Amino acid sequence: MALRYEQGTFLSFDAKKLLYRLYLPPEDWPGKTILVILHGHGEHSGRYEKFAKFLQNEELGIAAFDFRGHGRSEGDEVYVDSFEEYLEDVSAFFDFLQSKHRIGRNIILLGHSMGGLAAAHWAIRFPARLQGLILSSPCLGLTVPGFLLKLNDFLSAWAPKFLYRNPVYPPHLTHNPEEVKDYKKDPLIKRKMSARLLSEEILYMKHLERLESVTLPFPVFILAAGLEKVVDPQKTRGFFEKLSAPVKEMKIFENFYHEIFNELGQDQVFEALIHAIRIIRKTTPAE
Repeated sequence: MALRYEQGTFLSFDAKKLLYRLYLPPEDWPGKTILVILHGHGEHSGRYEKFAKFLQNEELGIAAFDFRGHGRSEGDEVYVDSFEEYLEDVSAFFDFLQSKHRIGRNIILLGHSMGGLAAAHWAIRFPARLQGLILSSPCLGLTVPGFLLKLNDFLSAWAPKFLYRNPVYPPHLTHNPEEVKDYKKDPLIKRKMSARLLSEEILYMKHLERLESVTLPFPVFILAAGLEKVVDPQKTRGFFEKLSAPVKEMKIFENFYHEIFNELGQDQVFEALIHAIRIIRKTTPAE
């Protein structure tokens, strides 16, 4: 089934223009479920265009946007005063989809890496607006030396827009040399990190870690890398263990690096994604 492509901008809570990409089946498609994708740190929604090809037979819309300060969206480069701004961006995007395409609760939220951190927080806060949650290599913890955290806290307080070079080594994202090459030459990828953003990410990771339990009324799936070199997989397992949901599954792709949807065996990951989407739609029917 061919999907119609739409691209444009929407206004977030503070009138910043954020770029979005949307793939929709024909107007009379049943269920009107949309998969909303939240990208990771430094990247952008254009890196998820392949999802339209892999999911074209699922009678599913696909939507993504560039977080503020990322891709082609407005905002200071890889910077937020508070992580709340990302959560507000997600809410604004949901409101936009509801207003323009009459999409209500029929949304499956998928977050990758930093987008996974945002997706987890948003899902906990607004469970009534979702059909299901899928986390891909979520950034729920980092292994950062204590002295560097103290240095970053100082910079976040006194020079919050100070930019580091992102320490992520591209060959540790995927074993696929073509994907590594594309990552390196993509002009929209921000290979930087602001002091305030790092501070805020760590703060919101700690918020999740402090929760004694997490109860969600819809299915939750976690797809994670077995050879993770970017985020702390132990924090992901800890989140999964304290999670209560009608259905919950965690699948580890043993020989995969962080960007599981860009790995050499990415077909396996898309099969797992399709499985998750079908279970979610069966368990939590669309309105």
